[in-house]
Amino acid sequence: MKPALKSTNKASQYLHKTAYRLLLILFTACPAAVLAEEADVEPVNWAYSSVFGTGWYTVDDNQSLFALSLPVRQTLRKSAFSESGQRQIGYEIDYALSVGFYNIDDIPGLIDPDNFGSVVFTPGVILDIPVTQRWKLRPYANLGWGSKLGSSDSAWIYYTGIKSRYTLATATSNWALINSIDYAGYKPSVGSSADLAVIQAGIEYRQKLNKLTKKGAPVDLHWTLAYSYLGDELTFGLTDGSIDAVDDQVEVAIAYGYRNRPIKIWFMEFDNIGLGYRFSSNGTFKGISLNLGSWFLR
Repeated sequence: MKPALKSTNKASQYLHKTAYRLLLILFTACPAAVLAEEADVEPVNWAYSSVFGTGWYTVDDNQSLFALSLPVRQTLRKSAFSESGQRQIGYEIDYALSVGFYNIDDIPGLIDPDNFGSVVFTPGVILDIPVTQRWKLRPYANLGWGSKLGSSDSAWIYYTGIKSRYTLATATSNWALINSIDYAGYKPSVGSSADLAVIQAGIEYRQKLNKLTKKGAPVDLHWTLAYSYLGDELTFGLTDGSIDAVDDQVEVAIAYGYRNRPIKIWFMEFDNIGLGYRFSSNGTFKGISLNLGSWFLR
């Protein structure tokens, strides 16, 4: 992982982008007709690594991708409410770098020139807006460029949207509603552009493990269940020449974290660490991701 920038230049709390952003490019960047016409079908379009989180993903069991995201975020100011109730908006710079590995048959052969597919850099800006003590918004915008190694293919990639997290007014405040509206696009050096809007809704639950502590800090489990709906059914070609479609995605995730402080690993800090499982309702898309950070802060 890229070393963290000290002081305000913190290591990113996350090694992945959110699930809905993954789908935005995953199924829009490469039309099915183009894939079906090619004799040597590429397993996953190289531009996809710009929004894939760190993890292993498959499409209809005959396409696979291992993505490694290396974003570093620079927190310029944290959001907060003053004692008088005055709101302070926080903002961050997102230096998002990612690489993608394709045609993977076995882990020992992962770092191989034939597998190393793409490099994408999509920097952006994130605002952290505390609307009330229980409700926060995080608008974001990223724009960048990527290239497929070993070819002249390149593309401009962009994504923007707004995330919402509302903590329910319960006795424990352990439940929160999560929602987002997102828009992404892709403009290749050769070929037509594509874009799409996505809506996501879900819920988070913090399970307090009061009897479990580490170095005096209570440990909590964080559960997330989210559903993403794509406005249009998206079709894409497969390596066996067939065509399939996806119009939604479900994400189930679990993570652990300390209640009152971040998890520190060397020079890096994360609010929690966990695993997520993603799948489409028709079973075409599946993935396992490594999550470093809560859904709202990814």
